[in-house]
This record gives sequence, C-alpha cells and structure tokens, in this order.
Amino acid sequence: MAAGLRFTLSDTESSYDGYLEPIIVDCLTRMLDDDDLHNRRLGLTTFNSAAHNKPNLIVPHLPILISRTMRETLIRPELIQQVTMGPFKHKVDQGLDLRKTAYETLYALVDIALSSTISADFFERLQVGLGDEHEIKIASCLILTKLVTLAPNEISHSLDSFCAPFKTVLATKPKESAVKQELEKVQDQNKAVIKLMLLINESFPSAVQESLFWQETMEWTKKELPLLVRQMEEEAARKQL
Repeated sequence: MAAGLRFTLSDTESSYDGYLEPIIVDCLTRMLDDDDLHNRRLGLTTFNSAAHNKPNLIVPHLPILISRTMRETLIRPELIQQVTMGPFKHKVDQGLDLRKTAYETLYALVDIALSSTISADFFERLQVGLGDEHEIKIASCLILTKLVTLAPNEISHSLDSFCAPFKTVLATKPKESAVKQELEKVQDQNKAVIKLMLLINESFPSAVQESLFWQETMEWTKKELPLLVRQMEEEAARKQL
C-alpha cells in the first residue's frame, strides 16, 4: 500500500485528488508511526512526494506531519552498532538513512508552508544537523540557504546561535589516515558552511555588525581557512556578474 501511494503521489494529475484527500493524512501518519525503520522511511519519501506534487492535500495537516518528520531527525544511540572487520572497528548507524530522508523532507516543506515549518524546534534541529553526518550537514546548509531569502527576520535574529555549530564544522580536521573520499567530504562541508556565512554577511549587514560573536567567528574562519574563504568569495562574485 505504501509503495502504491508513493507512486500515485508522483503523478500531478488532479482528477483523483478527491479520492486521496480523505485518506492521505491517515495513511501517512500510519507509515510515519510504524515500528519498522524501512516503513517509516518509505512514509517520509511518500510525504516528500506529496509536498512536491500535491501540496494542497497535505498543507492543512502539516502540524501533525511535521512533528513526526522532526522526530526522525533525532540521532538514536540504540541504532548505532560497532562492527569489527578484521583489525578495524567502525560504527554503523542504521538510523542514518532515515535521518537523511527526514532532512530532505524538511527541505521540501520550507517551500510550501514556511509559517508551519519555522519554529524554535526547527532551528534547533538545523543546528543539531550541522553536527551530524556529512549528508545531513549539507542538507542543513541548503535549508538555511533557502531561509536566508524566505525567512530573513528569523535568520538575522539567529546569527549567534549558529556560530558555534558553524565553527565546529570548520574546525573538523580529517584523520591522517583519511582516504580521498573522506577528504572531499570535509572540503565539501567546509565550502557549504563558508558559502552560507558569506551569503549571510551580504544579506544582513546590520545584524552582522551588531553581533560580536558572529564577527569573531567570521574572523576566525578567514584566519583558519583563508584560501577556501577567498575561493568562495570569488565564486560568489562570478555568480553576480
């Protein structure tokens, strides 16, 4: 049923919306409340599809659905296992794919119902996301980039709260044994954060001037990663031409 509903929602045809409207919220909540991780992830991808293709069916019910989506952004220690492979040990997070899908869904929801999405909890989940795994760091930066335009007041009044998470990302150093893929991930997330910081600087000059904490974080960034800051500045300047 869940897979069939997701397939149905991928079609933008509105002729059968009358049949979907009475059942869609109940179907989504059942999937999002399921005990099985796979079924909950399928519920989120179905919700995401509805947000893209049939937002009119879900917008009236977003408070119910968003709370369940936010719940899936939490890191669950019980889903993290340590696996031994020969002489090496590494952690396997069985909840990572579910969290990634939850952040992707929040990204889609910002466009269709900003007032229902923006909340103190929402910003808190974005801050936590900046400390999560690579893909979720990137997703959090992308959401915040959208919010610079869509919710300028909320962003400009939240600068201080993002300084520490940004600095934590930028201060992360790859291990000496890191392979090329790991080095590229660190580089990509640093670029995403610096690009966002430069966008904030340009968009909210007054708020930036009023925040000593932000200015200190920006100066630290320029000192620690001067080449990358210059690269992102040049990239931003080229886009404005």
